[in-house]
Amino acid sequence: MDKIANVQSILEILNKTVAYFQSKGVPDAKLDAQLLLAHVMQCKRLELFLHFEDPVLPEKLDVFRELVRRRAKREPLQHILGTSEFFGITLNCDARALIPRPETEYLCELLVEKYLCKDVQAEFSVLELGVGTGAISLALKNHFPNAKIVGVDVSSKALELATENANKLNLDVEFLQSDWFENVSGKFDLIVSNPPYLSDSEVESAEPEVKDFDPLTALRSDDNGIADLRKILGQAPDYLNDNGLLACECGVNQPEILAEEFSAKYKKIESVNDMSQRSRYVFASV
Repeated sequence: MDKIANVQSILEILNKTVAYFQSKGVPDAKLDAQLLLAHVMQCKRLELFLHFEDPVLPEKLDVFRELVRRRAKREPLQHILGTSEFFGITLNCDARALIPRPETEYLCELLVEKYLCKDVQAEFSVLELGVGTGAISLALKNHFPNAKIVGVDVSSKALELATENANKLNLDVEFLQSDWFENVSGKFDLIVSNPPYLSDSEVESAEPEVKDFDPLTALRSDDNGIADLRKILGQAPDYLNDNGLLACECGVNQPEILAEEFSAKYKKIESVNDMSQRSRYVFASV
């Protein structure tokens, strides 16, 4: 990157950046290069394509180079940009909480499209366990403005970030520090969670963006990654209203294991696939 001349076109800079990212093993090299340059140029990514021959001023290039160096060290794009898009909302995103994933966004899509009331003005209660950035709670509140939503997390840093996001989005969600159900009272129509579900070996083999930057406590769980899910499924019936629903994101092969283990605790429990047709979620009703 240091070989980039002071005055070059947007296209030249993008091409060199993509090649550099590819040499460093950065996933989605082309998209990331475009998003970083659009961020520096303060424009939409697609606008770059209309101005490929435009020069990039040296002061802009200096800022861009620094962001490129950070991404080449596999710092997540969301941390560099400071935001992450999730189910129609823009979240502040940093090292205080897990970066929201497409699989979690698809969980929200499943809830909205298949499992929850079609009336967006419906009134119902939601508990999110392990709120992180606030992604699930805030996405649901944005879609269902009359829902009463409580989000809990054991991490005070995650709760700070979730509160910042709620304030930024002007969405009314109650946040509470709690180790799963420890400080929770009352019953809910929906309990939803994306808990830690990776084993030690899965964390070790994860991409640097994950294992080096996401909080370890948001990634790994004991008993080969399934311990926290077992806690949640074991206690959730005590906190669900009649006909209430539990929805959890899980790791590989875990939904089938959980569905078999907890079949006696629920009226219905099923494994549900993600957008890649991999078993990813467990849905259970009482």
